[in-house]
Amino acid sequence: MFPKASVSGGTLDALLLYLSILGILLAAGTAIRLKVPILRKYHIPASLIAGVLGLLLGPYFLKIIPKTVTQCYSALAGRLIVIIFTPMLMGEAAFKNSKLAKKTLGAICFSFGACAVQYAVPLLLSLLIFIPFLHVNPLFSVIVEEGWIGGHGTAGGMALVFEDLGWADGQSLAITSATVGLLYGVISGMVLINIAAARGWTRFLHSHAQLKEEKAELFPEGERKPGSYLTVDNGVIDSMAFHAAVLLIAVFIGWYLRFFIKAFLHISVSWFITAMFAGLIVKKILQMTSWRNSLDKGTMSRIQGFCLEFLVAGAVASVNISVIISYALPLLIQQCVIMAVMVFLALWYCRRLYGDYWFENSMICYGAYCGVFATGMLLLKTCDPDLKSDAMEIFALKAPFTSWAIGGGIIPGMMPYWIAQYGTLNMFLVTGAAAVIALTLPRILGCWFPVKQETV
Repeated sequence: MFPKASVSGGTLDALLLYLSILGILLAAGTAIRLKVPILRKYHIPASLIAGVLGLLLGPYFLKIIPKTVTQCYSALAGRLIVIIFTPMLMGEAAFKNSKLAKKTLGAICFSFGACAVQYAVPLLLSLLIFIPFLHVNPLFSVIVEEGWIGGHGTAGGMALVFEDLGWADGQSLAITSATVGLLYGVISGMVLINIAAARGWTRFLHSHAQLKEEKAELFPEGERKPGSYLTVDNGVIDSMAFHAAVLLIAVFIGWYLRFFIKAFLHISVSWFITAMFAGLIVKKILQMTSWRNSLDKGTMSRIQGFCLEFLVAGAVASVNISVIISYALPLLIQQCVIMAVMVFLALWYCRRLYGDYWFENSMICYGAYCGVFATGMLLLKTCDPDLKSDAMEIFALKAPFTSWAIGGGIIPGMMPYWIAQYGTLNMFLVTGAAAVIALTLPRILGCWFPVKQETV
């Protein structure tokens, strides 16, 4: 169970050098992000820009960065995702009973329903077209949810899972899917907002909508915000080092937990999934001691954020262009179909789910489930500039009940294994049934608020 591979000084030197190159790319990506207006308007993250720079400089284009470096980045992504996932269950859920309870419950159901749809539709396409006629790997069905709802972090971090199942092409395709979803979410979202404004669906916007540049994104001295708080005196140990130590204890437990699960339950589980539950175990142990208040959520978020930026940049830089070309036709069909499905959910389903402020609620979900949370916030602030609707509050309230499972949670980590073990047809039936149940449950539970005055 303990790794026996030796790590030489030369290997560590190479790793440090490769990470320094990634740091240069991230710094360059940040500079470009801050200086290019269109990138600011569309909230394109610096890590994605850095990854594209690495891809252009890599072995498929300018050949300045050698293939050995990009191969390291590809492998690194699968390890960084372990650190990113570990603290996810260490936070405290903060749901308060209020008049928004029913809408929040409906939003929880919608989140799981959208996740199931992003699996069920590609699985159906694989059953009917991709597998019988194009001989595509069945795991191709997972790249939509892991790229769209999951984002670049989840897509890049799935490398270990795909390697474990013998489908190395998966990471490049998932990254491509995430990029398509991010760009599509912003562009199509703006189109939908303008249509909504013209048809009177928006409550706070009654004219043509345009993306606006945000205020300065580089905080001057005096306007800087605290990102974390010290919980341990620096004379004892640096607070960041203490949090990293606690996190790595959970990573260590997660490493052995996956072997015990494999040995006794005969189930293959990814390291980042077991590390996430190990994080919950560590948290519960700390709560029974005088160290119960020793963890700072902001500090854990900084560690996650650090790893996520390097993960995204490295994963994008290591995309295998030849794989994208070979999967061009099924990728095009799959992405176009899911685009249409997401528009249907945003305009038809959300209109019946949310009632008042249905469009504002649909836009934050649409942006987040096509791209990332920032995309959803961008669209929401475009159609609700002063955040007067209940959309932001509902989205925040439902997050603790969904983030552990979808997008970057347990389901994406396990779905490839389930498809490999139970087959495409069985998993289509399961995800299809889950989608129907999750999307109809709000009506059964009385969380259904259809708008009757408008037409879609």
